[in-house]
Amino acid sequence: MRAPSSTITAHTNSTCRIAQSGIHRSSTSLPSPSSTKLLKQTHATLLRSGEIHDAIIAGKLISNIANSHPSNLPYALTFLSHPTNIPINAFAWNSLIRGFAHSPFPENSISLYRRMLDEGFFPNNYTYPFLLKASSYLEDSRVGLSLHATIIRRGLDGMDPFIQTSLISFHAVLVSVETARQLFDESLVRDVTSWNALIKGYVACGQHMNAIYMFQAMQDCGPICGDEITMLSVVSACAHLGALEMGRWVHSYIARNRLVLSLNLGTALINMYAKCGEIDNAKALFWKMQEKDVRTWSVMINGLAIHGHAKEALVLFAEMQRFGVVPDSVTITALLIACSHGGMVERGRTIFSRMRMDYDIEPTIEHYGCIVGLLGRAGRLDEALALIRRSSLKPDIVLWGSLLVDCMVHKNIGMGEIVVKEILKLDPSNAGAHVFLSNMYATSGKWDVVQEVRNFMKEQMIHKPPGSSLIEVNGVVHEFLSGDSSHTQFDGIYKMLDEICRLVSLKGHKPLVGGVSFDINDEDREVCLSQHSEKLAVAFGLISTNPGSVIRIVKNLRICRDCHAVMKLVSEAFGRIIIVRDCNRFHHFSKGSCSCGDYW
Repeated sequence: MRAPSSTITAHTNSTCRIAQSGIHRSSTSLPSPSSTKLLKQTHATLLRSGEIHDAIIAGKLISNIANSHPSNLPYALTFLSHPTNIPINAFAWNSLIRGFAHSPFPENSISLYRRMLDEGFFPNNYTYPFLLKASSYLEDSRVGLSLHATIIRRGLDGMDPFIQTSLISFHAVLVSVETARQLFDESLVRDVTSWNALIKGYVACGQHMNAIYMFQAMQDCGPICGDEITMLSVVSACAHLGALEMGRWVHSYIARNRLVLSLNLGTALINMYAKCGEIDNAKALFWKMQEKDVRTWSVMINGLAIHGHAKEALVLFAEMQRFGVVPDSVTITALLIACSHGGMVERGRTIFSRMRMDYDIEPTIEHYGCIVGLLGRAGRLDEALALIRRSSLKPDIVLWGSLLVDCMVHKNIGMGEIVVKEILKLDPSNAGAHVFLSNMYATSGKWDVVQEVRNFMKEQMIHKPPGSSLIEVNGVVHEFLSGDSSHTQFDGIYKMLDEICRLVSLKGHKPLVGGVSFDINDEDREVCLSQHSEKLAVAFGLISTNPGSVIRIVKNLRICRDCHAVMKLVSEAFGRIIIVRDCNRFHHFSKGSCSCGDYW
C-alpha cells in the first residue's frame, strides 16, 4: 500500500489532543450544528499547528467528518484536493467510501474506489465490504460481481470474515441466495453477522421458511446467540408465513436471552402477532411498549384494519394524534384500509381528500388503490373508474387490478372488459386479467367467450398463479396447492375433505361452480372446488390438531366465495374457530359466521 510522501509520524500528545477536541464521535448519530462546527474548528486548529500533515491524525479527522452526516460528505471530499497536500492514507479513503456507501449517494463510493486505484492506492479488506454494500444499495449486480472477481484475484475470498459476510449479503440480496448459501457453507468463520446475512437474504427473496430453518440451524451450531438483526429477520419471516407458534417461541427467545426489546423489534413483534391472527396479543404488546414512533402506531392501526376492526383503528388514530405523533404515508394507507374493510365510504373519502391539507402528505398510488378498493367494494364502480381516470399519477397494474376484483364481485362485465384492456396494455401476458375475464364470462354462462379466452391463454402459454395455503401445526409450516396430493397424510386429508363435503351438503350448501373451468361437467367442477388449497389446509388442520383448537390458514390469493361459505359451515359443524388470512384481510370464522360480514 502506497502512502503519500508527506506522511509524518504521529505523536502521542497530538492524538490525545484530537480525542480531547471531540472528533471521535459516533458515526451512527446525527450531529447537531454545534458538533459540525466543532469538527471545522478542530480542522482549523490542526491546520494552524501543522499537525494536519500527520496521516493518522488527518485520517481520523476525515473519518469523523465523512461519517458524521451525509451533508458533511462534500466537506470531507475537499481533503482529496487540499492545497496544503494533506496526506491521505487507505484509512481515509475507506472512511470516504464508507460515508458515501451509507448515504443517499452510494454511487460516489464506486467513483472514489476508481479514483483510489488511479492514484496508486491498494484497497484492503476494509474497503470491499463498503463497496459491496454500495453495490447492493444501487442494485448494481454488475459492479458487485466485478468486485467479487477482484477479491478472488487478490486472494481475499474466504480469508477475511468481513469480506465473506459482505459477499454473502450481496449475493443473497442481489444475485442468488443459492450462491450466498454456497459462500456461507465455504466460510471458515461463521459468526452472528454471517448467519444474519444469509437469514436476511432468504427473507429478502421470499424464502421465509428457509430463513427460519437457518435460524434453527444457527441454534444447533453452538453458542451463537442471535442479535436484534437476527430477530428482525426471523420475526418478519414468521409474520409472512403466519407461523404463530414459531413467532411466540422467538418472542420468548428474545426474553430468555435478555435481548433489548428495541423500538424496531417491538414494532416487528406487534406486526407479527397481527399478521398471525393474534390481534389481542398485538394490542397488549403495543400498549406495553414504553416508546412508540409513527411506525409502531401505523403497524397497530394496520393490524386492526386487516382484522376488520375499522372503528377501533380510527379511535387509535385519534389517540395517536392526542400523543402528538404526526402520521405519515403508511398511517394514511392503514386508515384507508380500515375504512375500506369497514364499509366507511364517506369517512375514507374525507381522509383521502384532506390528506394534503391536514397532514401535508401527497397521495401515492397505494392511497389511490385503497380508495378505489373502498369505492369498488361498496359497488360504486363508476366513481372508482372516474377517480382512476382523473388521477395525476399513472395507474399501474395493482390499481387496475383492485378495480377488476370488484367488477367480478359485482358482476359488471362491461366495466371489467374496460379494466382488462387497461391491464393488458401494461402487461399483455398478465394472467390475472385473463383469468378474471374468463371467470366473469363463466359466471354469466357465456361459455363460448370463455373458450376463446382460455384458448388464447393456452396459445400464449399464460398460466394462472396457483392457489397456495399455509398452515402451521406443532411448529411446522405445511403448504398446500389446489388439488395437491403430495402431502404425507394425503389419505387422511382427503377422507376429511369428503366428510366436510358431506356435512356442508347436509346443511344445504351447494357448490358455487360458476367460476370453475368451462370444459368439465358440473360434478368435476364440484370436485375441483372441493380441492382448493384452503380446503385442503383446513382438512389437514382438523385431523392434526386437538378438538376445539383454533385453525389458522394463510392464503396467497383472495378467498373464493365457495371456500368462504364452506369455512363458515365447517366452523359450525366442527365447533372450531378458523382464521384465514387472504391477500386482503383476515376472516375469523366462528359458529357459522365470518367477521367480515360477507363484505370483502
